[in-house]
Amino acid sequence: MVVSVNDVVGVIKDLGDVVKSTREIIKAVNDGTDYLKTRFPSAKKDLSALLDQMHITINGLANVTKLITGFRFTYDGTRSTSSREFTRFNDYIVAQQGAGFELKRNIGKLKGNCDEVGKLLQKLDSSTKSRAWGSMFGLLGEKAKKRSQEMYSTLSTFYGNDQRMIDLIERTMKLAERALKDVQKELGPPGITYPNNLRSAATMLGAYADLFEAPNRDLATLAGELEAAKNHMI
Repeated sequence: MVVSVNDVVGVIKDLGDVVKSTREIIKAVNDGTDYLKTRFPSAKKDLSALLDQMHITINGLANVTKLITGFRFTYDGTRSTSSREFTRFNDYIVAQQGAGFELKRNIGKLKGNCDEVGKLLQKLDSSTKSRAWGSMFGLLGEKAKKRSQEMYSTLSTFYGNDQRMIDLIERTMKLAERALKDVQKELGPPGITYPNNLRSAATMLGAYADLFEAPNRDLATLAGELEAAKNHMI
């Protein structure tokens, strides 16, 4: 593989950290929703808006990882199948180039609005009695309050840090694009494809897709969990 294994491992670890930490926040929100509704109903709107911004970012990362997980070759050794699969893959590459361009063009939207996240965090903190940094989790009950600094740090790091999230999205996108180019090269030089290379290209694509499949699945699931948590507050 041309793509650096260390680069892939690094990106997948970072994506895993985002998923794990965000899931802890979602759990705190779900556990504390009834407490919030009873004690701090006026904060529901701001917390819901915060979940919306987090959803934008997670959904954006899921779409980026889908660039490499959205295609698999079918190979049975026949020339007719090889010809069909070359055509399918070329069509997919063209489509993903367009999708990748659109993702890059809208990278600001993919990460959510970090400025808005910062404002919402401050507003939620000010809704508490202490009004201290990270006190917003006290709105969700004592259990969440005990872990407030840890979860607040996650919100500030992953969703309130503009450059860090942009960096993660761009690194993930570059790896996916480089992986697809590796597969193209494996099929043959520019403008030429060799039927005998289809098996090795399929194996290469499968290996890359396997690496990104778990993060893609986890991110897509997490996006649904964020949406469900927001709906649970209604």
